[in-house]
Amino acid sequence: MKSKMIRLGAAALALTMTAALAGCGAVGSNSASTSGSAASEDVPEMVEIDYSKYIDENGFWKDIHALDYVTLPEYKGVEIPAEEIEPTEEEIESNRQSLLSQWAYYDEVTDRAVEDGDTVNIDYVGSVDGVEFTGGNTNGAGTTVTIGVTSYIDDFLEQLIGHKPGETFDVNVTFPDDYNDSTDADGNTVVLAGKDAVFTTTINYIQGDELLYPEMDDAFVAENLQSTYGWTTAAEANEGIANAIRNSKKYNYMLDYLEENAEITEVPEAISEYMREAQLAAINNQAASYGISVDTLMMLSGYGSEEDYLALLEEQLPEAAKFSLLRQAIAEQEGMTVTEEDIQEQLGDSYDSYVETYGLNYIKQDMLIGMVDQLLLDEN
Repeated sequence: MKSKMIRLGAAALALTMTAALAGCGAVGSNSASTSGSAASEDVPEMVEIDYSKYIDENGFWKDIHALDYVTLPEYKGVEIPAEEIEPTEEEIESNRQSLLSQWAYYDEVTDRAVEDGDTVNIDYVGSVDGVEFTGGNTNGAGTTVTIGVTSYIDDFLEQLIGHKPGETFDVNVTFPDDYNDSTDADGNTVVLAGKDAVFTTTINYIQGDELLYPEMDDAFVAENLQSTYGWTTAAEANEGIANAIRNSKKYNYMLDYLEENAEITEVPEAISEYMREAQLAAINNQAASYGISVDTLMMLSGYGSEEDYLALLEEQLPEAAKFSLLRQAIAEQEGMTVTEEDIQEQLGDSYDSYVETYGLNYIKQDMLIGMVDQLLLDEN
């Protein structure tokens, strides 16, 4: 349960990717590959993942009866010292800022010219031989780029230097010889490879250095947080944040309690095997979907290199497998079950797609884990 704990399981990694990976329409998305960086990547092939491979129809590890390996301590009515779970003001403020970060924004500079290294919000409309093409238009939505960092064709971004917010001007570039074709508004092919292009560009603002957070007052809470959390006032929001911290601390306390007091004779290797197989397949498919190597994916997602990630995975697999076995032992002792009807009620309209992707057995296991975790919160 460490801060860097890999979420070992069947779900693919949720990775925060950079703007360079996401691409920026026709201007930016091909530029990296034409310079050779993507072309030289060892991009893996997509692999099919059988998420339910090692899980039986009850949602338990196949052929594993956890209570054969685990002697559980009393896990209900555990006396948890109040000081162990009471949030500090610093923790509340940190969580409040984390929540507000979804609405945080940088100040906007509009009173000077663009300089090299600036992060700038721009709009543009691109054309070749006077014909606009698909992917070459921000449609007024604005896109944020950093001069010298973001990958755009030719010297597109360098031509922003010296212009001020509010100015509209032409940026002239030449597409690489291997650039993909596009289409016009009527669906006709527009050849871009090797062509000179004009991007009529407007600088909206220069992004400042200060990250600004909105104030969590009653009006902000009612407008932005009520639909998700049910809070209508700032006081309710602050109490909700405090309760979430208490629950998190209580949950971690109970996991530590189980680890320290449960007797485990053995953790079947099959659990680690499944977790390893599913996780490696997941990162493989993430990399394949972005058209990059696993090594690059790991670097961009904060794990260092592929080698670093694999070392961390092997370090944490035994711990993750142990807690999975402990959860199953509690589910067995409590006689917990999940029916297909339960899954349908839980997933609603997403039922078919989730079952197709993960299989019923995996979804049952996932729901059992949630039931056990909720029991640890409710009974202590």
